[in-house]
Amino acid sequence: MVISFYAAVLTFIYIYLSMNVVKVRKANKISLGTDNNPQLLRAMRAHGNFIEYVPFALILIFLAEYQGLSSHYCHALGTLLVFGRICHFVAINDDTLKLRVIGMLSTFATLALSASILLMGRLF
Repeated sequence: MVISFYAAVLTFIYIYLSMNVVKVRKANKISLGTDNNPQLLRAMRAHGNFIEYVPFALILIFLAEYQGLSSHYCHALGTLLVFGRICHFVAINDDTLKLRVIGMLSTFATLALSASILLMGRLF
C-alpha cells in the first residue's frame, strides 16, 4: 500500500517537530506551559497543528486507497500532504505568512480531494 510510505515519512516529520519542542523547552528552561515564550509557542503550534490534521488526512487517503484508488493518485495525495505540512512548519518557525497559507491550502486540498473521492463512490 502506498499510504504506508507517507505515514512513515510523516511520522519522522512528527518526531522532528516533537524534538523541536523539547529542544526549545530545554534551551529556555521551561518545563511546563509556555512562559509566553514566542519560540516555544511557535514550536508547539507547529507540532499541534501537525497532529490536528495529519491523522485525519492519512485516514482519508488510506480509505481511498483501500477502495481501489490508483497508486499514482495516492502518491499525488500523499505528496501534496507532505509538501503542505513541510511548508506549514517552516512558515510557522520563520513567520512567513505566504508559505503558511500555501501549507494550509495544500493540506486542505488533500483533505477535500480525498473526501470527494470517497463521496463520489467511483474510482479514477
